[in-house]
Amino acid sequence: MKKLNYILTIIALTSLYSCEPTVTFTEPQPPDTDNLTKFPNRLQGQYVSLADNSTLIVSDNLIQRLYDFDTKINVKQLDSSYTISGDTVTYVKTKEKRIMKREGDTLSEHIHSLDTLFQITFDNVLRKFKGYYFLNTRQDKQSWGVRKVSISKGQLTISSISTKLDLDNLKAVTETTQDTTTQYNFKATKKQFKEFIKNDGFSDSETFVRQKK
Repeated sequence: MKKLNYILTIIALTSLYSCEPTVTFTEPQPPDTDNLTKFPNRLQGQYVSLADNSTLIVSDNLIQRLYDFDTKINVKQLDSSYTISGDTVTYVKTKEKRIMKREGDTLSEHIHSLDTLFQITFDNVLRKFKGYYFLNTRQDKQSWGVRKVSISKGQLTISSISTKLDLDNLKAVTETTQDTTTQYNFKATKKQFKEFIKNDGFSDSETFVRQKK
């Protein structure tokens, strides 16, 4: 079922990294830190995800994710989130349609999708702090989504803020009380942000292994 959900997620063109974050900051993080104009050479290269075998491509100013695989689904596995008519699968929520090759009860398709996760621009700011790199993406005038990137022994990890533990951690270090349950926007000092990292913030992570040349 997990494999099916993953495949259908790709078919529906939805992605964890493209969703609006539930936790944001009032300015790029960490504060009072210079912006980098490119990714360092030690980060650049191609990596394979340990979760789904997709390829992460890091160039001087861009991070992209490549999905390139063949997939087969039995029509009986489709739940109420999807409808099928002939060789067309429709994701009910977004009305997204996909044409797939049908043979009896089996649907097959070659998936090839290149998604841009981050590109250094005015609205996408890269900063380095305490050995980590931070991808800051503007959501609006006073709202920035932040992800952490680390690399060690050929493994690159991208981490985000999403768990309740992360929220409680941020509330504690920033001394913030918010009554919303859907969107949190924090104002953090450089010292507070450092404390958040020290307390194992950014606990939602995915790891990629560098491909050998």
